Amino acid sequence: MNDSEKVIVKKGENIELEIESLAFGGKGVAKVDGLAIFVERVVPGQRVLARIFKKKKSFAEAYPLEVLRKAPNEIEPKCPAFGTCGGCRLQNLAYEDQLLEKTRQVRDLVQRVGGFADFEVPTALASPDAFHYRNKMEFTFTPNPWRNHPDDEDEPLGLGQHIPGRFDKIVHLETCYLQKPIMNEIMNFVFAFAEKHKWEGYNTRTHVGWARNLVLRYGEHTDHIMVNLVTKTYEKEHMQVFKQAIMSAFPQITTLINSINTRLADVAVGEKEIFLHGPGVIRDRLGDAEFEISAGAFFQTNTRQAEVLYEEALKGTDLKGGEVVYDLYCGTGTIALFLAKQARKVYGFELIASAVKNARRNAKAQGLDNVEFILGDLKDVLSQNVDRIEAADVIVVDPPRAGLHQNVVDDILKVGPKRLVYVSCNPSTLARDLKLFCESDYELISVQPVDMFPHTTHIETVAQLVKKV
Repeated sequence: MNDSEKVIVKKGENIELEIESLAFGGKGVAKVDGLAIFVERVVPGQRVLARIFKKKKSFAEAYPLEVLRKAPNEIEPKCPAFGTCGGCRLQNLAYEDQLLEKTRQVRDLVQRVGGFADFEVPTALASPDAFHYRNKMEFTFTPNPWRNHPDDEDEPLGLGQHIPGRFDKIVHLETCYLQKPIMNEIMNFVFAFAEKHKWEGYNTRTHVGWARNLVLRYGEHTDHIMVNLVTKTYEKEHMQVFKQAIMSAFPQITTLINSINTRLADVAVGEKEIFLHGPGVIRDRLGDAEFEISAGAFFQTNTRQAEVLYEEALKGTDLKGGEVVYDLYCGTGTIALFLAKQARKVYGFELIASAVKNARRNAKAQGLDNVEFILGDLKDVLSQNVDRIEAADVIVVDPPRAGLHQNVVDDILKVGPKRLVYVSCNPSTLARDLKLFCESDYELISVQPVDMFPHTTHIETVAQLVKKV
């Protein structure tokens, strides 16, 4: 084709594309005559033959049919389920290049969406461990596993991860390189036991079946192990046999739980928990702070990198010892308790009652009496309590992916802390919210990406703002 000829991109057509970069969310970006084309399951530097499946005025979307030329930094993925399993989308990209791509995504969103032209964003901080870093994994039982070997198509049971975009398709796994090797041993033992005893995997379409999920937790600093089997009903005889077998094979298991989930929703959380062995919780540490972790509790899934993340947040608060801190969306109090030893008083705000209960228990266990946790929806509860409690010198926010509700932004501006630290799991909503704060009373000082989830498309970020003089 002559370079001067204009390429017309049409839905359903095949086209050769040069992948230039990764967009936030992990899709590759190619440009054809100025039109951005987002391509699934590719890495920068590849040349691919792709098929257009969506065409809009300002962009198009495609999926790859064939890799015509590998990227210079492309590597062989460790996991045989790569490309099918939805867990590690970037495992075929060298880790150093993953960090550069994630940094570029954050920088682009801060500059373009946030409006902070030419604002510098340093390279994302690397995780101490690129593999075997996750302290929690959820696996799903299925009666119709998607296996990588055609000979296995008729297998009646599988245990693994969802295929991207499919709630009803599970790829069977024998090894997950994100969790500790001991957890893979436990996972394979449970699956072999399930096959031997003819457990029926839960079908999310027909809602028939008994075995639903296997949730494994590991204490990075304590070596505690939690095994949580999620089933549709409690079958006492089944569980007694299972308990005897697994505890005999793995006596180091700290606690064994059978969670009962009778709901239709495909979630690995039970309405009821039966403790078959141990206290029903494990313990782990972040820095000097120790935490009790129950089956349903939120705890950062990369423990060692969470310590790096919280050190960045602590650095942003610039605490001298006499400050009052608000920790918004505090969960089980991990950030609040991390900061409490450096502050005069910390108030944590959280919507989920069980998380607040855990947070209070964690504070008591650590002997911290300068922390108070307030239960309620933040868009309402902050304004309701602001006249009752001390005014904040520093506010730390760690919101869900949707970012801050406008009411919360308004309430923070009314409180007017001297410093604001924004911990984000979504750089897109981070950039939007930073713009709101800096249009009025605040100045953006720093934005530091922290890679909590190597080989995935996710990136955490810590932003630091100060009130304008």
